[in-house]
Amino acid sequence: MVRKLKASQARPTLTKDAISQLPNDLTCQILSLLSTKEAVKTSVLSTRWRHLWLSLPCLELKSRDFLDLKNFTSFGDRFFDSTRVSCIQEVKLTIHKKDLSDGYFLTSWFDAAVKRKIQHLHVGSYSYADRRFNKMPQRVYNCETLVCLKLFQVTLSDAEFVSLPSLKTMHLEYIEFPNEATFETLVLCSPVLECLKIVVASDDEKVFRVHSRSLKRLTFERVSPFLFDSAGVVIDAPRLCFLNINDNISKSVIIHKLESNAVLQISLLGIVRLEEFDDEFFDDIYEVIVSSKISNIHKFLHGISMARSMKICRGTLKIMCHYSKLEPFPQFSNMSYLDITLYPRDFKWLPAFLESFPNLKYLALVMVCDDRKGGFSEDIDQVSFSSVPECLLSSLEFVELIAPVQYDVELKLVKYLLKNSAVLEKLILRLASYNSRRDYMLKKLLKIPRVSTKCKVVIL
Repeated sequence: MVRKLKASQARPTLTKDAISQLPNDLTCQILSLLSTKEAVKTSVLSTRWRHLWLSLPCLELKSRDFLDLKNFTSFGDRFFDSTRVSCIQEVKLTIHKKDLSDGYFLTSWFDAAVKRKIQHLHVGSYSYADRRFNKMPQRVYNCETLVCLKLFQVTLSDAEFVSLPSLKTMHLEYIEFPNEATFETLVLCSPVLECLKIVVASDDEKVFRVHSRSLKRLTFERVSPFLFDSAGVVIDAPRLCFLNINDNISKSVIIHKLESNAVLQISLLGIVRLEEFDDEFFDDIYEVIVSSKISNIHKFLHGISMARSMKICRGTLKIMCHYSKLEPFPQFSNMSYLDITLYPRDFKWLPAFLESFPNLKYLALVMVCDDRKGGFSEDIDQVSFSSVPECLLSSLEFVELIAPVQYDVELKLVKYLLKNSAVLEKLILRLASYNSRRDYMLKKLLKIPRVSTKCKVVIL
C-alpha cells in the first residue's frame, strides 16, 4: 500500500538561508573571494552582516575609489582597528597621485596589521610626474608573521632595526632608499628570504649589495639613459638558482657565489657601455673599452661559470667575445642550455665562443637584423666559420632558431650546424611566411647533408 505524504512532509520549509547558518569566520573566508567593494556591499543584507566586512582576512584598497583622501583614510581607520582580534592575511594598498601625502595614516594602519599577524603586504604609490612618494613607517621593518612584501614607488626611512623572520618574497620597485645600508640591512635581516625582485629608479646611482644565505631567485633591473660612475651590484647568495639581471648602468657587477645549477638571464651593457659603438667598424674601440674594464668582467664571468642555463643579449655576447681575445675565457662545464641573441655579422664569433661550453646540449639562437642597414646586408661570402667546437662534436643534441630563416646568410649557419653536429637529434627552425621565399629556402634546406644520421629537422 502506497502511503500519500502531506505537502508539508514532502518539502521541508527553509526558514533561513544556508550561508546565514555558517559561523562568522567561515563567512568571512567566503566574502574574501569577492572584491573589497563587493564584500562591503553585503553589509546592507542584515544587521548581522553590517560589520562582518571589518573582519575580512583580505583587503584591497584603492584611493581612487573614494571621493577624497579623507574618505579613504576614514574607511581604512575602520578596518585597521588594532583592538579587533581577527587575523589579516593580505592587504593591498594603492595610493594614487591626487591622494599622495606624507603617509601619516599608514603608521596606525601598519601597527594594527602587525598586531593582527599580517602575512602579505602590497603597497603602491602612483605619481609618475612629480615623484612625491608616500613614506613608509618604521613598522614595516618589524613583523614576525610577514611572508610577502611588495612595495612600488614608495620612500623608505632609515632602517634603525629590522626583523623579518618569516619573509620569503620581497619586491622593491622604484623605491627611494635613504642610503645603501638600508637596502643591504633589509635583505640581511630577512633570514628565510627566497625570492627578491629589485627595479631601480633611473636616477639612482647606488651600489646594491645582496648578501643572503637563503635567497633562491633574484631579478635585478636598472635601465637608464644616464651615466653614473659609482653604480654597481654585488651578489653573494650561494643558494641562488635563478638570476635575471637587466642592467645598462652598473659599472661593476660582482657575483661571489651561485648554485651550481643556476639559471641565468643576462643583459649587461653598463660594464663597458658598448651600445654607443654598436658597429662592426668599431671592433678596435670595443677592445680598448673592454680592456679598461677587464678586471670587472673577469670577476663577473668567473662568478657565473658554474651556471646550468644562460640567456644573453647581443651586447653581452660582444662583451664576452672581446674579452676572450684578451684573456682566457672561463669554462662553463655545467652549462647545458644556452640562448643567444646575435646579428649575422656575429656568426664569426660563434665557434670560438662555444668552445667554452664543452657539455652544451641545447642551443637556442635568436637572429635579428640590423635595422640601420635595412636588414641582413652581409655578403654571404664574408661569413665564415673557422673551427668546430667540442660541444658540436660530442654533446649538442638540440638546436632551435627562434626567428624565421629568411636569408642565405642564415642558411649558411644552418648548414654549418647540420654538417658538424655529430650527435644532433633535432633542429627546429622557422621559415619566412611569404610563399616564394619560403619555397626557395625549403629547397636549399633539403639539400644540406647531415653528419648525424638520427637528426630530425622540424620546420614550424
